[in-house]
Amino acid sequence: MTTLAVSSTNNIPRGPKPMNNLLVAMPYIMQMSRDMMGTMDGMFKQYGDTFSFEIMGGRVAMFSHPDHIQEIVLTQANKFHKGMDYKDEKAGLARFMGNGLVTSDGEFWKRQRKLASPAMHAKRIQNYAGTMTDFTVRMLDGWRDGTRIDVAFEMMRLTLKIVAQTLFHVDITQDVGRVDEAMSAIQEAAGGGINLVPAWVPTPRELKARKALRDLNEIVYGIINQRRAGGEDMGDLLSMLLLARDDDGNGMTDKQVRDEAVTMFLAGHETTANALNWTFYLLAQHPDVLAKLHAELDTVLGGRVPTLADLEQLKYTEMVVKESMRLLPPVWGFGRQAIEDVRIGEYDIPKGTSVSVATYWTHRDPRWWENPEAFEPERFSPEREAKIRKYAYIPFGGGPRICIGNSFAMMEARLLLATIASRYTLHLAPRQKVEMLPLITLNPKGGLPMTIRARESIRERVVAAR
Repeated sequence: MTTLAVSSTNNIPRGPKPMNNLLVAMPYIMQMSRDMMGTMDGMFKQYGDTFSFEIMGGRVAMFSHPDHIQEIVLTQANKFHKGMDYKDEKAGLARFMGNGLVTSDGEFWKRQRKLASPAMHAKRIQNYAGTMTDFTVRMLDGWRDGTRIDVAFEMMRLTLKIVAQTLFHVDITQDVGRVDEAMSAIQEAAGGGINLVPAWVPTPRELKARKALRDLNEIVYGIINQRRAGGEDMGDLLSMLLLARDDDGNGMTDKQVRDEAVTMFLAGHETTANALNWTFYLLAQHPDVLAKLHAELDTVLGGRVPTLADLEQLKYTEMVVKESMRLLPPVWGFGRQAIEDVRIGEYDIPKGTSVSVATYWTHRDPRWWENPEAFEPERFSPEREAKIRKYAYIPFGGGPRICIGNSFAMMEARLLLATIASRYTLHLAPRQKVEMLPLITLNPKGGLPMTIRARESIRERVVAAR
């Protein structure tokens, strides 16, 4: 990366000189488009764990120090709202999610969070375990030893079916392709970096975004209308949203229910799917870790499908998932916007500044993590995990806006990993290169082709158990 002069404004974090016209900003925009992660990595190495820059009239401040993150998400959380990359109804997530939990703020967000929380209570999500493994077994029954599959494609469809069934009690098999395409278009449109082309220009990306919005609305409003017509309380998230009443006795409009449903569709499957993608990618490169995982699965499960009760014994499986989310966090960063002047550590952050928490870099900082580039699940053993610095590990964010589905996601990731890894190993091709694609979530660029191999040593026990 080209080294730029440092701005000298008092206590505002240092960084590149302002880029407030297109001629100056374009090289940076092009560089970010080509290599977002490499560009950001270079800036952290040049400026330290905090830097800021002005681009096209807006200021962005990046933070990766745990103490600063704690101030942003917890101790001074009331001084920040979601930024325009979330709330912009033309180019941000709000274009697709509306005013859902991920994009809303203030009292409205508190109300919606309170209404949705019971569906994510630990006792309730435990009832979803059987559905998670049932869908996984159905997927595995379609796999064939020695074939090459796109793991990213398989995980996205699997987790999408699971979230539709568990939270909305619908079988989305017939529409899973449309929803999957819509979610991909949303990732590209809302998470694809700075877009200088206005939304009214019918570029290929824009046309895909419009189709995504149409398809999502048709599918989700169809689910809502069907449930309202039936009037039955299914005990799921959708029923809770439809039956909820505020202090004045008013329920949610169809638009409000739709916004939360779309939010859960996206947030409820993207993160888990990518956590599994990167886990299988890392396991394929670390046979020692894979051997330990297999040993635990064989000892605890003996070829049968895991249950909720088994998770207590699958300690190493949990360590593998946690370490994967440290090294390659699906939510690689998240943003806020200062709604007033605020001081973070020694830095003055003016009102209106876009503030970004750089999760990926926090998770790889050698000050908080010994040998940070290594894949070492043992660092999440109970003894070592207790010593991890606060806010140095934030795969689900933190503070009052910590991901509402974190328990759901962790249970799902462990159950799906255990179910799949018990029956198959997944292999990368020799010299296969997998690149990161940082959109809303951290994706494997171009998918994740891998060859599946049945685990011969337990095949007979698998058949017998079924």
